[in-house]
Amino acid sequence: MYNGAQQPTSLRDSVLVEHVMAPTSTSSTSTYEHVGRQAWVILWLAFAIFLLLITGGPLGVRWYVHHATRPMTARVEAVVGTTLVLQAKNNEPLAVLNTNEIREKDRVRTDQNSRANLILFDSPEAADSLASVQLRTNSEIELVSARRPRFQRSKSARKVVIKLLSGRARVTTGYAGQRAMEVIVLTPQGSIRIHDGSAAIAVSNENTEVTTRSGEVTVEAKNRVVVLSKGRRTRIVLGQPPEAPQAADKNLVKNGDFSQPLTNAWQMDSSVDARDLSHVTFGTVDVVSIGGRRAAYFQRDSQGEDAKLHSETAIIQQIDTDVLDAESLIFRMDARLIHQSLPGGGIQSSEFPLMVRIDFIDVSGAPQFWTHGFYIQDPEKNWPLRDGEKIPALVWFAYESPDFMQSDTFPRPARVTSLKIYASGHNYRSQAADIELIAK
Repeated sequence: MYNGAQQPTSLRDSVLVEHVMAPTSTSSTSTYEHVGRQAWVILWLAFAIFLLLITGGPLGVRWYVHHATRPMTARVEAVVGTTLVLQAKNNEPLAVLNTNEIREKDRVRTDQNSRANLILFDSPEAADSLASVQLRTNSEIELVSARRPRFQRSKSARKVVIKLLSGRARVTTGYAGQRAMEVIVLTPQGSIRIHDGSAAIAVSNENTEVTTRSGEVTVEAKNRVVVLSKGRRTRIVLGQPPEAPQAADKNLVKNGDFSQPLTNAWQMDSSVDARDLSHVTFGTVDVVSIGGRRAAYFQRDSQGEDAKLHSETAIIQQIDTDVLDAESLIFRMDARLIHQSLPGGGIQSSEFPLMVRIDFIDVSGAPQFWTHGFYIQDPEKNWPLRDGEKIPALVWFAYESPDFMQSDTFPRPARVTSLKIYASGHNYRSQAADIELIAK
């Protein structure tokens, strides 16, 4: 019989018990130390996550507010002929006869008989366009992306990226409200950045040619950047950096983009065919901003018998420039017709809602003039139609005249005396922009 724990019966047993019990105490201490280290690690990780949440959370929200975007609205307008849209979702061609919305990655293609405009808006409900791409014949572009900030607090600019795969395009963008608009045009040879300006771009397999019509344009290729101011041009040959800026062909028209006050270079004139002028309505011309460009806006809105009177509203510029040594002389203008009350060009084909007249002195010293009109309403039956063409309503139509120096019928000019842009008829609303008379 015994009380308590069994005691070792000998020295050998005592040593054995001590040998067995010692490791148990060491293992327990090591386990506690390991658990303690884990606890500290977890505690520090939790503290780090806490700091990350209280600092990174607001920063992340701020970043999202300033960088989140949403798609802009892009519409294709068929100006002449039928335009094809190659949809990215199924790569099937869609014929556009009037207006159609497109999405990012869609392509727009014109053939030798068609021209089109790509117009960009903030949203489907927006009335004012922010940028435009006028696509010439035999051309193709891809809308890579068109984005605007999702939140008003963002200070980021609207940004549009377009690929001009082939052909020619006129790209115009401007500053709208408090948010800038930037358009980047990618070509096989380089990239063109347009901010608050306008550029004419021509793309072939071998090179890209860029001419600045207004504002400032940045051209980049092969790690070289060239900045073009108004009236300068450059070329990018495939595999080469942009060439040094050069003077573009001479534009004989001053303030043709209406960036300066109208009276700086133009004279305004308005007339009405009436014996008593005390109660008639005269037409007006003002400079307005539309989709990043400035345009001359001709309008007359009269009532009753007054609406049957002939009127003209004009802006006139004295050119007075010798062109005897020029090899080429071409007139260009963007026209937009809104309304006309008198069909066609009137009973004598001389009253169009928008017209241009250029006065020359030919090489024999005789005075000559050339006119061209634009209309949207067909003339009455048996009314003549000369020196005019029908264009779509409410879209910008890029007009380019024949080369006056290469004409078989028009006498060769020796001096340009004056240029007149005007609206003629009864009531009308029309606009003209980017007026050029280019001498090479």
